[in-house]
Amino acid sequence: MFKNWLHKKSKQIESHLFYSKKESWWLIGFSMILSGGLMIEPQLICASLLNGELSDMWLYWSAGIGSAFSISFFAHLWQNVPVKTENEFIFFRFSGNGAKLLHTFRSLYLGFIIIPFIISFSLLAFAKICCYILNIELTTTILILTGVLIVLTFINSFRLRLRMDFLLFLCFILIASGLFIALYSNTGGLNQLSSVLKTPKYNFTIIPSIGSKTFNAFLVFLFVQWWSASILDYPDMNGQKLMASKGSNDLVKSVFLPTLFVFFFRILLFTLPFMAVVYGFASHATDPELAFTTLFVKALPSWMLIFVVLLFMIPFLSFVQNNQNWGGALLTENFYKHNINPNLSDDKGKKIGIIAMLYIITASGGIALYADSLIGITKYLFAITAGVGPVFMLRWYWWRINAWSQLSAMIAALLYPPILDALYESNFIIRQTLLHWQQNYALDYYPIKLMILTVVVCITWITITFITAPTEQSVLQKFAATVQPGGFWKGVQNSGQSFSKLRVLAWLLQVCNAFLVYFIFWHFLIGNYAIFIGLLLIFISIFFVSYQLLQKANAKYSLKLEK
Repeated sequence: MFKNWLHKKSKQIESHLFYSKKESWWLIGFSMILSGGLMIEPQLICASLLNGELSDMWLYWSAGIGSAFSISFFAHLWQNVPVKTENEFIFFRFSGNGAKLLHTFRSLYLGFIIIPFIISFSLLAFAKICCYILNIELTTTILILTGVLIVLTFINSFRLRLRMDFLLFLCFILIASGLFIALYSNTGGLNQLSSVLKTPKYNFTIIPSIGSKTFNAFLVFLFVQWWSASILDYPDMNGQKLMASKGSNDLVKSVFLPTLFVFFFRILLFTLPFMAVVYGFASHATDPELAFTTLFVKALPSWMLIFVVLLFMIPFLSFVQNNQNWGGALLTENFYKHNINPNLSDDKGKKIGIIAMLYIITASGGIALYADSLIGITKYLFAITAGVGPVFMLRWYWWRINAWSQLSAMIAALLYPPILDALYESNFIIRQTLLHWQQNYALDYYPIKLMILTVVVCITWITITFITAPTEQSVLQKFAATVQPGGFWKGVQNSGQSFSKLRVLAWLLQVCNAFLVYFIFWHFLIGNYAIFIGLLLIFISIFFVSYQLLQKANAKYSLKLEK
């Protein structure tokens, strides 16, 4: 029966390599979770512990602010955008030569450059794990993995990806559960770990010390990065998944309910880096980002290592193939079809799409060969998006944002970081000024760089916005009448309502929960079970209140849309 079902689904996706419609919320939701990189976070936690500062993780955890904002203000809008791929949104929202140029530039910019960088992040992380477990040299491992991904490209399609992600997620949970039991049995369990962590030898704290570099950098991420350097309106593979949903009610389910399902799994997963560090498994690792893997290698029997590889491989494959499919859509459906062959048939489009995805994987493998740090890739990606985030958010709610706004923001964000780095290295005045700021405000160069880039990029796109013509009125009218997002639409009727009070409250509650997760974990880890249970009950209450608030806001939105 399963074979027939899979064959039927495979036939359905032959002409739909990059998009679909009317997919179930649970397929969309679990695919979004699995492709989000479940195993990256514990690797980073382990690296932070080895550096003596668990609180450094707030630079990563602060992304929860932006994630909650995305869910509250943008997820529901995608379902009413009448396009096949997320980049076609540009033609639906903007007009003129600016829209054509932006559409082409973004297709090439993301498909040729950014997505290969994103995939190389995951490729490098998994390659480090494989080379350690299998005792293979890193370059060889990257080449082998790249070869495997090239083969899998020929079965990479949107609809099949959703279904395979769900099946892989079930496998992932089963494998992880078995490994958790084995690790807790072989290392003394949670009680022993809690006792060891309470000894004077360990002084891990989850909250950064006020006035420290970590705390000040966290403030930069808290007040600047989440909206400046994070693109929050789902202009990615998740946007295409949200467009494939059946309605706004399903959108909220797809984002919320799978998250609750994996909550307890994440709590258990976060304990593993502490086992690796406290029990000395990671102490001899030369690479902090690889140290987490030593726990599995040294605490488990050799016959179980194949399951360890599978544990890391499943989310790796999902992340890579989802982003590869998105990149293929950009290069094929958005660049090739719009600029070279508008009459592209489905059969030829599939062939071109596979070629595009093969390029993406090959380029990703090349980048991974020359990259040396997961954090380094992350910082680079944040740097080249600093100041761009507001444009992507405002284009849904403000009529004055035009194609030139987004295009100038993306180009400025790409060009300014290397210019600033060069000036920092070669210009005496600028270097001394930035060094003075680092000393006076207890900050490293990177947070200061992020703030400077945010300011200059925002000045650039705001200036370009007001010296260029706005989007044609007919296009604005069609967009506002179709999507009805609410916001500010000069001279346009039927712009809808955002129901912002409900959404702001839901967002703030989700932010509280995004941070509360780590305090719940901390008290679970150190054995304060009364506080753990209390915080857990608060978390669950906040979760369902915010869920209901968003469902209410979206129900009102849908009712307004129908009228």
